[in-house]
Amino acid sequence: MSKIVEANSRIRWLYQLFLADGHQVEACEDPAGDILQLGQGELHPNIENALIGLPQGEPIRLIIMADQAFGYPDPDAIQTLAHNEFPAEMPLAIGQIISFSLPSGQEIPGKVLEISADNVVVDFNHPLAGHNITVELEILDIF
Repeated sequence: MSKIVEANSRIRWLYQLFLADGHQVEACEDPAGDILQLGQGELHPNIENALIGLPQGEPIRLIIMADQAFGYPDPDAIQTLAHNEFPAEMPLAIGQIISFSLPSGQEIPGKVLEISADNVVVDFNHPLAGHNITVELEILDIF
């Protein structure tokens, strides 16, 4: 009888994430599999929930719709920041991903959309917001 993933399982798994057009956006780097502890916030909760109930040792393909994956882009997550809020020595480029610290100490990425003499427009939406995601995976072990 094969084991199945539960809400607080610790697993070793292989995975690949793809956009609908087939572009791979992430993959397990270790051919022996990555270790993941469910319930620790290491993975988006909706993707983590999709793992619950999956069996060990069986290749699986999941299609997770945008609203259940990373949501849809929120126009309010696009912010205009004063250019002088960035260190003078920091080179800025359109498309650049910059890590920003929240007052809580949490780090969040922002993508530079526009640069002017006075302002920098930054998109704080998750880079995969608005995309349906295909996850190809195999649970190698459940601890």
